Order: sequence, then structure tokens, then C-alpha cells
Amino acid sequence: MSAAIGKQTPAAAEVSSNTTTPAGSPTPSVRRKTQPLGLNAKRVISKRYSLKDAKGRALEEWPDIVRRVVGHVSAAEKDPQKRDQFFAAMSEVMLAREFVPNTPCLVNAGKTNGQLAACFVLDVPDSITGIMDHAKAAATIHQTGGGTGMTYEFLRPHGALVGSTRGVASGPVSFMNIVNQVTDVVKQGGVRRGANMGMMRVTHPDVLRFIHAKNDQHSLTNFNISVNVTDKFLKAVDDSEWFQLEFDGEPWTDSIYDPLRDDDYVVYRRADGTTVTFSDKLAFQTADLTNCTIEEPPRPGMVYAPDIWNRIIASAHKYAEPGIAFIDEVNRHNHMMKSMGPIYSCNPCGEQFLHFSNSCNLGSIDLAKFYDPANRVDWDRLREVTHLCTRFLDNVIDTCAWPLPEINDVVTRTRPVGLGIMGFADLCGNMNVTYGSAASIDLMEEMMGFIRRESWKASIKIGAEKGTFPEFEPNREAYEDFLYNRVGIPRDVPLTPRNYEVTTIAPTGTISLVAETSSGIEPNFSWAYVRRDTLGTRTYVHTLAAQALGIEVDQTEQDSIDKASEYVCEHESELPPQFISAMNISAEQHVHVLAAAQRNVDNSVSKTCNGAVHDTIESVDNLYRLGRQLGCKAVSY
Repeated sequence: MSAAIGKQTPAAAEVSSNTTTPAGSPTPSVRRKTQPLGLNAKRVISKRYSLKDAKGRALEEWPDIVRRVVGHVSAAEKDPQKRDQFFAAMSEVMLAREFVPNTPCLVNAGKTNGQLAACFVLDVPDSITGIMDHAKAAATIHQTGGGTGMTYEFLRPHGALVGSTRGVASGPVSFMNIVNQVTDVVKQGGVRRGANMGMMRVTHPDVLRFIHAKNDQHSLTNFNISVNVTDKFLKAVDDSEWFQLEFDGEPWTDSIYDPLRDDDYVVYRRADGTTVTFSDKLAFQTADLTNCTIEEPPRPGMVYAPDIWNRIIASAHKYAEPGIAFIDEVNRHNHMMKSMGPIYSCNPCGEQFLHFSNSCNLGSIDLAKFYDPANRVDWDRLREVTHLCTRFLDNVIDTCAWPLPEINDVVTRTRPVGLGIMGFADLCGNMNVTYGSAASIDLMEEMMGFIRRESWKASIKIGAEKGTFPEFEPNREAYEDFLYNRVGIPRDVPLTPRNYEVTTIAPTGTISLVAETSSGIEPNFSWAYVRRDTLGTRTYVHTLAAQALGIEVDQTEQDSIDKASEYVCEHESELPPQFISAMNISAEQHVHVLAAAQRNVDNSVSKTCNGAVHDTIESVDNLYRLGRQLGCKAVSY
């Protein structure tokens, strides 16, 4: 028999709107039985997503935000009857928090020139004018709530001749600092700080400057950084070979600078043939190299591939950066190669590898809300919601005020949407499945395989109604192979895809707090904890954990939350074995979950592969190699 803490959990209540609906839209009504918003979710909604008055006070509650957002996006439906039907159905889904779109959509929908997308990838031209235009574009996007990704591999290396001035280039990292400073003063959409993903191909002569750029822990604080490793480089790592760096398609014939030595690049080889790896300058300065032989490159412009790989691993082990992107694997799944060419970069969280000047709007389905004790999953409702949310995200494209004309052009030609999931760990908990186990891998394959297939069915249906994305025909052959052979669309279905991609998995950090579910495909961080962030300090306790310990918690009542949190902390060791938190899951288990998701996602997956306190450089090496072996597009530690 359960012991109650605080008030009893309120009975499931029907949620509906009681505020005025914009003209022309029906009042949303909810058939679903929906749990009321908890206190913490209300606080997040009030501080992060509600419109504010002149004094910063919240003007909206969740039903008002749903009406504003869905009303704005519904304008893409030109037929009045379809618009009303879409508004009613989508409002029902969002009021139940079965689906939540990305933050810019929640914040900016309904505003003049509302920018609704989260993910952008920009070009960085190799000229002062181009670089400064790039910094301006990034700032413009950050101001609207978007995050930007870019590769700096096309900027000439440090010391290279600048023909127009007869001077020398300062190199990519120096220009990253300009973007970092600009980002520092622009708060994303007034609700969060700007974010960038800086990438560099492993073939660039400044790759060592890039790998170690954040070792001091105060540089490039508004950047995540990742190295784009190629198949050719990875083969050189496997074969313990020296590797030729290049720029602009030509071999680099000058010496390579090593920022740890502050001198030309060499390796230090031990008597047994292995080389010494340095994670940072301090590691180099304090290393005992007395019994090592200095080995210079066979010719200028070369680096020892295993040493470069080990530098990446050692830096990631100590500083959690850089990450790795397997860029050739990314392009093996680039179905628009024929007309759009290669992809070079991704957004700040790594879930969207996009062509230059492209953008994707995201939204996530809370899997936990589709748990059915009798049938495991309510597949019919999940199918319905997947189709509806695919249409919602496609409509966002037509109702978004894109921040730059070149982005508007590319988005209109490709129409990417990113439907993802959250609540996977909570679904595992409901099913008594241990996160990271073989059963959880099978569950991931099942859930994302279903959502991906249904989302493509929805896109094909919308395309038949509204038209395919303009870049489809030049790439039809690639899409026929992909959709018929990989996704499993029946061959008797004519291909009319509305979107060039439909699925991704984002981190869902704040929107999962609104949905009151586990974030993305991550495990639960903890079963009871105090969270301090830009929104303030809040106490969290997981309802499932409290129930497993024989108590009930009322998430709408602070005293109940506090008491349950204290009780769960004191009795955490008594939780059943499937209650496993992030710190108790091995990095290898994280990678297997990541890989299972990646196999069933069009674009990419944002996931942190947390390491244990006792992890070594060797274990991180094994982690990154496992990600490569399992077909992951990117891995971060």
C-alpha cells in the first residue's frame, strides 16, 4: 500500500483552453485524459516561453501558447476547412504535450517576422568580407533564437600568403574568435545565449591549432568544436601511417605548427615503437621524454595519423572536446549529392548535418505518453500524431520568416523537417526495461523505425497534395533506393516526398521540461535532484522512482515534491535494478543506444556518451572506434 506524501496526485483531468481563440480558428478541445502541468513545467513555460509585458511578467499559460503557435503555423493551410481541422487536431496534441516544437517556434510564433527554426548551417568564405558577413549572419540567426554550425576548413592556414595584400593569414582559429565575441553579446531570441558548432576537416594544416583551441578553458566558450575525420585518415590511423595534410585540394608543403611545442610538428617515439600522446601544453611540458626519439615527418606538411587521433582522444578525455564527425559516413547518406554536393557541417548539437545556408525546424514526440499497459504502445495514436506533426513541421517552413534570403532559397528548395523523440528513458521505465540493455536497443529500433516510416508516409502524402520539394527530381534515383529499400515504403506507392529529410533526434533540453519527460534519447540524469540554471532553482523528483519506492508525489504541489525528493535520495539504493541513471551507464552502452537511433534516423542524433569517473584515454579511444564501427555519424564524449 502506498504512503502518500503531501496531497494525493490529482486525478487525470481533461485539459482544454478557456481563453479567446484568434478569429477564424475553432477553440481547441481535448479528448485525451491529460495530467495537469506540474509546478516546474509551469515555471519553465512562464519564464522561457510566455510572451511578457513591459515589466517582464508572463502573459500566457500553456493553452495560450498552444493557441498562438498552432494558429500561426495553421496559416500555411490555404483551404479554410483543412486549416480548421489542422488547428483543432494539432492543438489537442500540443495541449497534451505529446509533441513540443523547438524553442524558436514556441517563442516567436505569432510575432511579426517570427523565425521558427532552431538549426542553421552557414558557409565561411575565405575572404575578410566573407568572414565578416558570416559573423553578421550568425549574429542575426542567434538573435532570432537559432544556433549556427560552420566549418572553417576553407579558410587558409595560419601564415599562408594573402594575395590581395601580400600579407599572411592569421588562420581559422583567429576568425573563430571573432564569431565567438559576436556571439557573446547576442542572446538567442532574448531567451538563451548564442551557440555555434565549429568544425574543421582533419586534412587542414591548422588541425592541431583547432584540436587544442579550447584547452585553456576560456577560449571559444560559445563554440562546440568537432573534427571531421575522413575514411582516408582513419585508414592511416589503422595502418599507423604518416598522413599528408592539404589545402584547397593541394598538398601542404610547409611545416605543420604544433601549439603544444610552439614549434614544428614532430612525434616522440618510445623504444617499443609507440608514440607519446599529449592532451595539452602542460602534458607536453611535464612529460618525461628522456628515452624517446624525436621523429620528424617524412616531408613537410605531413602528420602521424595515430598521433593526431590520439590527440583528439586525449583532449576529449580531459576536456570533453573536440567531438568527432565521420564526415564520409555523413555523405554516404546524403541523398542530394547529385544536385547539392557534399555536406560539410552540422548545427551546434550535432543532430542536423546540412548543406550551406540550410536550416531545419525541429519538434519532438514524447514517447512516454504513448505507453499502453495492455499493449505496450498505443501504435494507432502514435501513427496519427506522427503524421500530424510531420505536417506541422512542414507548415512551419511556409510560415517562418527566414532571417536571410539565401537561407530562404535553400530551405524552400529542400524543405527539411526534423521530427524526433523525447521520453525514451521514461518509456523504458514504464516497460521495466533497463536503459542500455539489449532490450532497450531493440525498443529504440522498434520505436524510431516506426516513427521514421510513418513520417515518410506522411511526407509522401503531403507531397502528393502540395508538391514535392524542388530538389527531388534531380535526386530521384537516390531517393528511390533510400525510401523503397531502406525505409520500407511499398514499391507500389508513387514517390512524392514533400521534404528532403523528416527525422532527427535533438537534445530537447528545455522542451522536455515542458513535457515533463526524459530528454531526447538520454537516460534520466538522476531520480531526484536540484537544478540550478538561468531559469532559477527547482527541485525535481521522478514520479516513477517515487512510486517504485511506494510513495505518491503530487507534481503540482511544492511540499509534496520536496518531501518525495528527499525520500527518493535517502532510499535510492532500494530502487529496482531497471532504475539506472546516467552516471551508472557505461560509455559503450551509450554508443549502442546512439547507433540504434542513428540506424533509424534520416539525419543525425544528438547524444552525449557519458564516461565514468575511472574512464581512461584507452576507453575513450575504444568508445570513438565503436561509434565508427556501428555507423554513427558523430560521437561526443
